[in-house]
Amino acid sequence: LVAEQTGVEMKMIPNPRQEAAENELDVANRKFCNLGLEPTLLDEGLFSEVTEIVKKYKDRCDPTKILPASFWNKKRAEECADLDPESVKFGEGFKEEAKA
Repeated sequence: LVAEQTGVEMKMIPNPRQEAAENELDVANRKFCNLGLEPTLLDEGLFSEVTEIVKKYKDRCDPTKILPASFWNKKRAEECADLDPESVKFGEGFKEEAKA
C-alpha cells in the first residue's frame, strides 16, 4: 500500500531490536467491537489522508534521521553499521514541486 501510493521503494533493514522474527502475540479486538468499538483501519482512504499531511510538512523532515540510531546490543549495532542515512529518499509522490 505504501509503495503503491507514494512511489517509494521498500528497503528492508536489519531489526535493531533483539527479538524473534516471529512472536506468539495474538491480537484481537472482538471484545472491544462487541462493546461498540469501530476500529480505524489503515485503508487507502486513511492512508491518502495521512500522505497529504506528510506532503504538507515534508520540509520539516530530515530523512537522515529515519534509520535506527540506537540498538539493543552490540550485535544489532554491527548488523546495521553499513546502513547509509543518505540512502533515505522521498518517492515520486513526495518530490518537491518545481519552483518558478
